[in-house]
Amino acid sequence: MPRVRTSGGMKSDSFDALKRDISTLGHILGDTLVEQEGLALLELEESVRALAKERRRRGRRGPAAARMRELVEGLDAPTAQKVARAFTHYFQLVNLAEQHHRTRRRRDYAREGEAQPGSLAAEMHGIASALPIERFAEVLARTTIELVFTAHPSEAQRRTVLDKHRRIALLLARTERAELVPDERTELDLALREEVTALWQTDEIRHAKPRVGDEVKSTLFYLEDVLFPLVPRFYRALERAIDSAYPDDTPAKKAVLDGIPAILRFGSWVGADMDGNPNVTPEVTVDTAYAQASRVVGLYLRELAALGAALSQSARRVTVSAELKASIAEDRARLPELAEHLATTTQDEPYRRKLRYVEARLEQTRVAFVEARHAAYFEPRFSPQAYRAPRELLADLGVVARSLEACGGRLAGLGRVRALVRQVETFGFFLAKLDVRVPAEWVREATCTALWLGRDSALTMASLEAALADPRTPPRPDAPGMRALEAVARIRKITAGGGAESFILSMAHGASDMLATLVLARIAGLYRPEEGRADVSVVPLFETLEDLERCASEVEIAAQNPEYRRYLDLRGGVQEIMLGYSDSNKDAGILASSFALYRAQQRLVEVGHRLGFRLKIFHGRGGSIGRGGGPSQRAIESLPPGSIDGRFKLTEQGEVLGWKYLLTEVAERNLELTASGVLRATALHDATHTKSTELASGAASHEELAELEHAFEDISQVSLDAYRGLVRDPGFIDYYTSSTPLDEIGMLNIGSRPARRTAKKGRSLDDLRAIPWVFAWTQSRQMIPGWFGGGRALTHLIRTRGLAFARTMRE
Repeated sequence: MPRVRTSGGMKSDSFDALKRDISTLGHILGDTLVEQEGLALLELEESVRALAKERRRRGRRGPAAARMRELVEGLDAPTAQKVARAFTHYFQLVNLAEQHHRTRRRRDYAREGEAQPGSLAAEMHGIASALPIERFAEVLARTTIELVFTAHPSEAQRRTVLDKHRRIALLLARTERAELVPDERTELDLALREEVTALWQTDEIRHAKPRVGDEVKSTLFYLEDVLFPLVPRFYRALERAIDSAYPDDTPAKKAVLDGIPAILRFGSWVGADMDGNPNVTPEVTVDTAYAQASRVVGLYLRELAALGAALSQSARRVTVSAELKASIAEDRARLPELAEHLATTTQDEPYRRKLRYVEARLEQTRVAFVEARHAAYFEPRFSPQAYRAPRELLADLGVVARSLEACGGRLAGLGRVRALVRQVETFGFFLAKLDVRVPAEWVREATCTALWLGRDSALTMASLEAALADPRTPPRPDAPGMRALEAVARIRKITAGGGAESFILSMAHGASDMLATLVLARIAGLYRPEEGRADVSVVPLFETLEDLERCASEVEIAAQNPEYRRYLDLRGGVQEIMLGYSDSNKDAGILASSFALYRAQQRLVEVGHRLGFRLKIFHGRGGSIGRGGGPSQRAIESLPPGSIDGRFKLTEQGEVLGWKYLLTEVAERNLELTASGVLRATALHDATHTKSTELASGAASHEELAELEHAFEDISQVSLDAYRGLVRDPGFIDYYTSSTPLDEIGMLNIGSRPARRTAKKGRSLDDLRAIPWVFAWTQSRQMIPGWFGGGRALTHLIRTRGLAFARTMRE
């Protein structure tokens, strides 16, 4: 059993290894600058760096600051660009060294037999102390964790650069192998120098605006190269953590370990987010789905080839199950030409023979996806031999797994088969489920057209309810909102139902938008109540302060509507709600938006509990503090009690994908932190409701929590007043646009999406996206979204309630 370090402190290496890596990479970059540009550039860069350090020590108005300003202002444009590139590469290399150090610390914990704080192993021991294995099985059964990747209009790095960064990090890892001989160390040093030199000679940013397809490829990098091979490792770690936390071998424990559900899911907005991006159309979204389908099937084919090479068992040495023999006989009849070939090549190798049949059928599936994409078919034209759905592939893999388990193959390939099963369960025929997001205005306009109302007519609940109760389906409107929903329907047909589900309404008004979406869903064939089918998740997105304050009442109105309640029942009683962290911060500031998000979730949970439905809250967090960013597990811990209950969905923004998912070990750590946080929060809620005190002992009582919430509400108003006093000042717009590179950001080739939701002229902040809002402040080092209003609010808290109370709130 691993020891659990409870202090959360750092390991005792005092970062010596990290400093060594930074020094090594810094010297290699310096040598590269001399070789490529000459000694003068290195000396200039070092002079600027030395002056910057002295400026930091002695103040911004001291002599060092003046000398640095004079030096920089005297540079011509080409030289200034080279100096800027040198610093850019240096800091990127420092970041790589830090990421590598995170993997080093993770391995140190494992080497010393300690459970790293926040890991599955650490959190499972806390859960096991509060819940018996039977209760934990209930928690696990209802747990789903969905991580949704997004493109990002401030993410400038190209996939080419990401590839080089990853190779540098992998080479750093190899340098720590103790058994390296001198020649091998020399080769590694040379390889690092080659990568850094190639990086210097490569354009860091694009010279043309990226297309949506370019952004899709960047996202596929993380899904294919990092997460696809990582998923089986995650589940093995979860199995080990459960096994260690519950040491007694009981039938209940065996049932849990044998039946751990697929709790991880990955989604994507890239190629599917139509909110304010004219480059993303329904056709682009469908093409993205086809591309991902063919790519993931290609990954399965690669894994099957490796599996076939490993499962070399001979019928002369081992027996196989009767089920496997019968399955091979069925394949022989289905694929007679291949059977004739295999009669000689795999005559006495039953597992290889079966897997060759599986490969042949899966190749037919891939061909169908590729042909349909190029021919723009409405759906793939599968041959009779092809797998039409992942469940068919899983059925064949299950035959192989059961035979191995029954016939001495537990250590001779069963683990490999189960790994592939985990991958198919997770990635299906879609790789990442596409969430389609549209402006709610599109839905209103399309529904008005379908119901023969004027474009500017108000959609009343009565008219929407009447349309849904009418057995006649309204006529199809030719409108963007309709075409977007039809894209969801088409993707579901392409991917056997798994490739799309959530239809997100940006800037939703509430209940009427939710019912209007159902009207369009009926037309698209996604909502067929007479058949008991509801194949779309209607997801209102509440973003502004006003939206957050009224979202619970709007959801309550919808849930009380008989027609919408019928839909909810067909969805298993689960309503998905998306909350926007970025726009709420832009609207209200850091503390007021944080409290509004907290209170909105609290009220939504209360409404769901009172009306008998469950929530899936989709957290639209960004990477920066001003957009809801921060440590995943701490963010989960801060959510209101009962708001997770096993269901957790989160955006992983393009701006931080490289930081969180570039390296396998770092990606695994992020998955563990998120999963363990969700499991712990769900178990804590269960333990609290069943009087289990071990896990819930650190939680505040209802009275204490109410007092903390009251204080939070009080200071959030102070923060809101301060923040809106700033952004509503008549001179604020002039200051913001003149002191930040907002206009220049819109001209950069770093994202396919415009900085504003519409092409309207004007200087209003309402139409400005939250991402460039934060990005522009960051470039001028004015972190307004991350703190403004917070200082005044905290000062008010300490003056009115005291420092000890403020510290209690933090804890």
